[in-house]
Amino acid sequence: MKNNFFLPLTVNLTGDIRNDYDERSSLPAHELVVRPLLEKSIDAFVYRGTKEDFFIYGKMQVPIRLEVIDVLIKEKGKFKFDKTKECILGNEYLWNATTWKRGSIIIILQKGEINFSELFKNTYRPGLSETPNSGNNLSATKKCREEAEKGNIAICLPASNGIEWMTIYANGQLFESIVNEAYSNCEEKDYYIEKNKS
Repeated sequence: MKNNFFLPLTVNLTGDIRNDYDERSSLPAHELVVRPLLEKSIDAFVYRGTKEDFFIYGKMQVPIRLEVIDVLIKEKGKFKFDKTKECILGNEYLWNATTWKRGSIIIILQKGEINFSELFKNTYRPGLSETPNSGNNLSATKKCREEAEKGNIAICLPASNGIEWMTIYANGQLFESIVNEAYSNCEEKDYYIEKNKS
């Protein structure tokens, strides 16, 4: 597992639903995965997505105006979650939005703050990402790598796929232990092996 720093861990948060969900709906991952991460985090940020309306999947897509969301505070090219407020209920669209209507969301944790063995029981299909920048703001993945270098854990929800996937950055033995917890506790841990057989 050495030198896999640039191959962060990815886990799926939506299972069989995949990306077939109403972006304004409440999903199990909000309470089972996002809330514990957010509550234990040092910081959490969302980056801007596209600036202009665009047409995709047969309809117009409108970028989220982050500056009008009351749980966000503008901070140096990104927006910080105000954790003194309810950041999930009533803000599901912000977490679920796909196709760059918002940018990447990152959650920063100190080592030992999350019981990953329990958290991963609510996730699926662990694997190492060979393309961590794909579907994310470059500044967000850079921030994740910087936090990992400091000994922290950084979680990234992509701009392109909403809440479907979560990417985890950490370094050294901390990263190895998180990967081992994922392969021990995630659902559908053999998904890619089975898929490659068929």
